[in-house]
Amino acid sequence: ARREISTTRTMACTATRVSTFAKASTRGRGATLRRQVSTAAPVTTKAALLGDDLAILSAAVEKAELTGALTGDKPLTVFAPTDAAFAQVCEDLQLSKEEVLGLESLADILTYHVVDGTVTSADLKDGEVPTLNERFSLDVAGTTVNGANIVKADETIGNLTVHRVDAVMFPPWSAPAKVLTPQQVLAFEGWAPEVINGRLAMLGFLTAVVQEVATGQSFTEQFSSNFGIFAAQIQLWAFASLAPAFSSNEGYTADPFSMDASRTWREVFKGGPWGPEARKIFNAQTEQTNGRAAMVGIVALIAVETFTGHALF
Repeated sequence: ARREISTTRTMACTATRVSTFAKASTRGRGATLRRQVSTAAPVTTKAALLGDDLAILSAAVEKAELTGALTGDKPLTVFAPTDAAFAQVCEDLQLSKEEVLGLESLADILTYHVVDGTVTSADLKDGEVPTLNERFSLDVAGTTVNGANIVKADETIGNLTVHRVDAVMFPPWSAPAKVLTPQQVLAFEGWAPEVINGRLAMLGFLTAVVQEVATGQSFTEQFSSNFGIFAAQIQLWAFASLAPAFSSNEGYTADPFSMDASRTWREVFKGGPWGPEARKIFNAQTEQTNGRAAMVGIVALIAVETFTGHALF
């Protein structure tokens, strides 16, 4: 009789904890998703159920109170980051495992790894795949998902089809940024010095030519008589170029050479004139070439005007 009572209580606790995964995933932000549920004892078999190298993912699912996905009847497909993938995230973001599991966006991140229905590796086609995150889809290309490699495919665990991946995939606006100091961003061998100087040179050269045509003043005369304006422009453009590098969001890279790979920037560009086709023409390499040409142009303009003693235009 005691065994029957114990079994009945266990079934009742399990039923209470199985809150519908789909309901949680449609709530939107991570803070809303972490709903209050029954105080039943935590399920301690998650790590063993998913495998030895998916223990952190199992803990994350339980932490986000999305354990219903592991015990429900609805078929789901999970792109499951291994423990090594979570360890890499901890290293990259300089966060402990506990801090990663404590992210407010944890539920958003986890639902981003889950696809409705049974999707085997043979079913995967290049293109976008909707997720239970609902706001954002995954990009499948060959045996990669959002650039993460599928290291083991087609495991069946209860109602789940599990594909293990070697990276944690973050939807836009969900992860804190890597910790970068100004010294790292502005390192001479990095992207920032040349990019900022190139942008300032392009702005300066265009301004100088227009002003020379309008006023007849040479570049050096303009600079000396309008030093305050030049200084303000330099500060504004340098700040605009560097601001994303110090953003609290991982996806807001300021490096133009990695910007196109950022899902956050892709969401920013989506629906606007700066689409994929436009970015193929006006890309980081084009900007770099124009910036170098502008720097050479300014130096040449100053040299010629100094030699001739008057404005070139």
